[in-house]
Amino acid sequence: MVRKPIRRALQVSTVTLIVAMSLCFQTSATINIDTNVVQKSVVFLYAADAQGEVDKNKPVGTGFLIAIPLKSDPKHAWVVLVTARHVVDPSWAKCPGSNPTIMYMRLNRKAYTPNSSDIGFDFVPVQLVEQGKQAWFHHAEDDVDAAVLRLSKDLGQDFDLVPLSIEVFPTDAELAAQSIGDPVMSAGLMPALPGIRRNYPVFKFGHISNIPAEDIETRCVPQPQQPTFFVKVWLIAANLIPGNSGSPIFHVPLGGSGVSFGGTRPMLLGVQSTAFAGADIAGMTPINFVYDILQKMDLPDADLHQGPQPPTPAPTPK
Repeated sequence: MVRKPIRRALQVSTVTLIVAMSLCFQTSATINIDTNVVQKSVVFLYAADAQGEVDKNKPVGTGFLIAIPLKSDPKHAWVVLVTARHVVDPSWAKCPGSNPTIMYMRLNRKAYTPNSSDIGFDFVPVQLVEQGKQAWFHHAEDDVDAAVLRLSKDLGQDFDLVPLSIEVFPTDAELAAQSIGDPVMSAGLMPALPGIRRNYPVFKFGHISNIPAEDIETRCVPQPQQPTFFVKVWLIAANLIPGNSGSPIFHVPLGGSGVSFGGTRPMLLGVQSTAFAGADIAGMTPINFVYDILQKMDLPDADLHQGPQPPTPAPTPK
């Protein structure tokens, strides 16, 4: 006679515990990535006017910085700018106008007093053509919307920059493990709201929508009379916009303090290529194509390892 109430009480307690644990996980789960580092790796790209000076009213896209350590001296690194190819090569994407020979990065100054009236950013020129030769690199396959340019000047002393480590690149196995529904995050320029005194990259969140086995048809300008071209992209379910072109897109597992619920790690998945207006769908160039470009650049002494470096073993006692 006493066992039924006890059994029922245990069942209620068990259900309560499961619900409490579920709520705990739901409330404690956050994006497991350092957004402060991400936003300091992102730069805003602006066009030049007819005189070669920055056109402050003409943002053209987003880029981000990658640091590639030297094998002989890991404390020093090559720094490269990554963006979408159509940003620096509009003729390739059948966009109106001619290809630029120079554009500008809008960067946050390191010396800046918050809540002041000072302008906390500056424009730094990027030469796309040097001595009559193209200064940026693209993929050997012509349907890859990605471009990489080596930066020759050290900008870290004057600007608040933190290039992404090459370790954020996934291994081939990690990239192949991505599937429809996996969570993603991007950070990039919103042309209507770049920030009055500082750069403020806009973070957007979504999921992998599909990984097509064929090229996707798109347009540089979303107008029916505009010619189309085809690109190798993954489809991302997120409200991304044309000004985000060139933005980094990350895999962001749920978790906290470096521990993820799914056992994966934050990784750089790709570069925003295109956005389909009104559909909340965007195209992302997979990051393995950017890795191919980095290899093609043949940076001297560059350590192009993919994935986190294994810890250095402790010396064996003698």
